[in-house]
Amino acid sequence: MLRNILAAVAGYIAMAAVLFALFSLLWLTVGPSRAFEPGSWDVPGNWALVQLVLGLAGAYIGGQVCARVAHDARGATILIGLVIVLGVVNALMAPETAAGPRPDDVSMMEATAGALQPAWFNWLNPLIGAVGVWFGSRKSGDAGSG
Repeated sequence: MLRNILAAVAGYIAMAAVLFALFSLLWLTVGPSRAFEPGSWDVPGNWALVQLVLGLAGAYIGGQVCARVAHDARGATILIGLVIVLGVVNALMAPETAAGPRPDDVSMMEATAGALQPAWFNWLNPLIGAVGVWFGSRKSGDAGSG
């Protein structure tokens, strides 16, 4: 059981590292002008969709890492539970809104802290993460079985 717990932790760390790298690259590529509505902290729908795609990719890799370390499929189940619980807690928390209009130039950390996601995003995000982990944790020999 300890190995499965450690596998879930390793998968979560891998997922976080991959997501940090992907979002940093995306931020450097598009910047705040495309990540937010003009003069606002509101995130446009297309940016939220890109976040979900990147989240799916990161969760897939996290699921792969978890499956490689885990003793059995329970490692992925633990990771899926972790993703869902943390995602729901995040969705239930009231967002901290940045004071005033968004400046034209903000750092990625300021953007992360001040971003106001569409309402649907915070509820869909943990589900996308769980699906990504599940697919990532499937061993190549398990592709035909469910």
